[in-house]
Amino acid sequence: MNVAPEVLRGKEYTQESDIYGFGIIAYEVCTGFPPYHDIAHDKFLTISICQGLRPKSNYKIPQLILNIIKQCWDADPLKRPNTNELYFLLHNLLNESNTEIKRQIEEADKINEKLTTSSSLYTGPTLSYTTNPQAVYTSRLLDFKNLPEPKNAIDNKDDDNSFGEYSESIEAIDFTKLDLGTYIH
Repeated sequence: MNVAPEVLRGKEYTQESDIYGFGIIAYEVCTGFPPYHDIAHDKFLTISICQGLRPKSNYKIPQLILNIIKQCWDADPLKRPNTNELYFLLHNLLNESNTEIKRQIEEADKINEKLTTSSSLYTGPTLSYTTNPQAVYTSRLLDFKNLPEPKNAIDNKDDDNSFGEYSESIEAIDFTKLDLGTYIH
C-alpha cells in the first residue's frame, strides 16, 4: 500500500501523491521491509492510513533521511516537498561536506549491527520476515466509500529516531472509538 491517503479517498493521482509514494519506497529501501507487510491490506488498513498510520520499523535510519521521509508522508499534499525541493533535500544529503549525515549513518550502522545480531529477523546477510497472507503487493482497484479525511499521526516527543511516532501496527488503533458503520457498506 504505497498509495497516498487522498488517492485512497478517490482523488486523482498528482505529483504530490507520487511524492508520498517516493516516501514509502524510501522507507522500504532504508529498512528492507515492504510497507505494512505484517497486516492485511484491507479496508481497515485504508481507514488507518487516512487516520495517520504510516509504516513502522525498529531499524534505525539517519534522522536527516527520516525527516525527508516524514515530509513526503504528510497527510496534506501541499505540505509535501515538490520535486525540486526533494531534489534539493537529497542533494544536500549527498554533499561531500555534510559531516552530519556521515555521523548519523555511522551511528545508525552501530545500532543496526546490534539489532541484526540480536534479532531473529536477520539471518546472515538477508532479512527474514513473515508477510501477512492478506498483504497484497500487486496493483488492484480500491473502491472504498466514505473514508475519513487524511491526517498525520500525532508526533511522539520521545522519538528515538525509528519512525516511533507512527503506529506499530493496525492493532495499535482503538477501533472501539471509531464509527466504522459509516465506512463499511
